[in-house]
Amino acid sequence: MSIWVAIALSVTATCCYQVGQVMQKIGADRLPRLQLRLRQRDVYVAFLRSRIWLGGLFINVMGWAFFLKAVANAPISIVQPVIGFGLALLALFSVVVLHEHLQPIEWGGVAFMAGGIVLLGISAAGAPHEGTTAVSLSPLLAFSAVLVALLGGAVLLGRSGGRIPLPIILGCGSGVMIGLGALYSRAFFLSLGAGLPWLAWVVFLPLMLFANLGGLWVQQAGFQQGRVLIVVAMNAVTNKVITILGGMVTLGELLPAEASLAAARLAGFAAILLGTVVLARFGGERVAEEIEAEQLAPDR
Repeated sequence: MSIWVAIALSVTATCCYQVGQVMQKIGADRLPRLQLRLRQRDVYVAFLRSRIWLGGLFINVMGWAFFLKAVANAPISIVQPVIGFGLALLALFSVVVLHEHLQPIEWGGVAFMAGGIVLLGISAAGAPHEGTTAVSLSPLLAFSAVLVALLGGAVLLGRSGGRIPLPIILGCGSGVMIGLGALYSRAFFLSLGAGLPWLAWVVFLPLMLFANLGGLWVQQAGFQQGRVLIVVAMNAVTNKVITILGGMVTLGELLPAEASLAAARLAGFAAILLGTVVLARFGGERVAEEIEAEQLAPDR
């Protein structure tokens, strides 16, 4: 599979993610409040009877399938940054459907993300096959342990009234977990390709599920502690940094040997991160609220 096909799959995945998140947000706002406890059968039943919420879940699962197909055939340090293009798509959706006006700097953010994706594709398409076909468990687990330890210390600092607000810490924490989940997904496929199915199914599959579900839980906790914008922004930037660094450090996804291609790869990373920061306010929660407001507004 060419890198451009993998990028196209990644863009398709993020389209599904954004549409699914908006649908689930709209559905959840119409349902009973979901509490952080197990015994709430009536609430669970209400969610499972909501067509719009279930539709959003189904579209998210489709996005996950496209993501897995992409990450099985391309470096995670390229796939995961491309997933961030969903923010640009939501911004364009807001312009076309919700008639919102983007500021010049936000149009710049869209352009940066699109240009960054093109640069990543050029850097990968012009380089010979790179990276490893196997995965070493020790570096990845060591990388994970360091990040989790730092995250745990940051949460304790935030709860004790430290100088860093807890929503920022939880936003970064959800980004760390989701970034690790992406690394474990890539490691899962590398293990299968190396003829180590036991490592894929016994180690990386549980880690992949735990990290992604943990990231979702931490993100919801962040939403309850502060502004959605802060949590989404910290998550979006952190998970990309984690996958870029983690892919290079633990999975052998090194820069191309040719200087021009290496420069294009680094410029692509920088452009996508910058675009992510600029467009962080266009999260599914924000757009869903705008859709609800548009539906409730009187005819103009």
